[in-house]
Amino acid sequence: MRDLVVAGLRLECLDLPAARPELPVVVLLHEGLGCVAMWRDLPHRIAARTGCRTVAWSRAGHGGSDAYAAPRGPRYLHEEALERLPAALAALGIARPLLVGHSDG
Repeated sequence: MRDLVVAGLRLECLDLPAARPELPVVVLLHEGLGCVAMWRDLPHRIAARTGCRTVAWSRAGHGGSDAYAAPRGPRYLHEEALERLPAALAALGIARPLLVGHSDG
């Protein structure tokens, strides 16, 4: 695990290296109440079978990530998709991800 800082919040992040760097980066987006741990061994299995760099992080307020200072509003998931996801990808140096979401991920 490593820390990823997005919008001033520390996010718990699993970043598995690529065996085949020419392939896309697989980015796993967890469901509403999930976290990195909820993926169990899936990130490791994806990385091993595909050779792709595989990344998953816990959104703020989930898993080992920092919590938001204020309550989340009704646009929470829109903000996650339109603001925080691009910021996280930029912080990780990922330009063209292969996004894999579970439920609202």
